[in-house]
This record gives sequence, structure tokens and C-alpha cells, in this order.
Amino acid sequence: MSVIETIVLDEEPMEVILFLTKNELGISFPRLDRLYNMAGWAHVGDIMGLLNLLWKMREAGFVELSGTGVRRGPNWREPTFMVEGKYTFD
Repeated sequence: MSVIETIVLDEEPMEVILFLTKNELGISFPRLDRLYNMAGWAHVGDIMGLLNLLWKMREAGFVELSGTGVRRGPNWREPTFMVEGKYTFD
């Protein structure tokens, strides 16, 4: 199992999305959908749960939704598990 798969399964979805949007490009909707679909919709239930979370994160300024995906917003913050150094990326 890859580190990304482990993160999707073990961490809260908001923290995962913050991690996936840490660079300027963010993540496309299809890639985000695929990550959670392959993880059996861990912690979000289904696509609607994921979309509702994205909407709440947008309203809080953590992310911006664009025509192609999700990018970091003006209130973006480092995910807790990254601050703690919980995972090692080789």
C-alpha cells in the first residue's frame, strides 16, 4: 500500500484534501474521486459526502474550487499529520 493510500484510509478527509492541495496545482476532481472511490469512500460515505466536504472547505477558505479541480485557498493550512511528521515520503 502506498503512503497516499494509507493517508486516505487513516486520516480525516479535510486533512487529506489540505495535503493534496499543498502545491499550486492542487488536485483534479477525477483524481480526488478516484482516490476515495478506490478507498471504499473511507470517512466520506459517497461522492455526495465528498462534495459536501469540499463545499464547506471552500466556504471556510481552505480551498478554492475551479473548473478542473481543487486548489489551496487563502485560509489554507498545513495538515496536522504533516506538522507532526507522521508519514515518511521516499
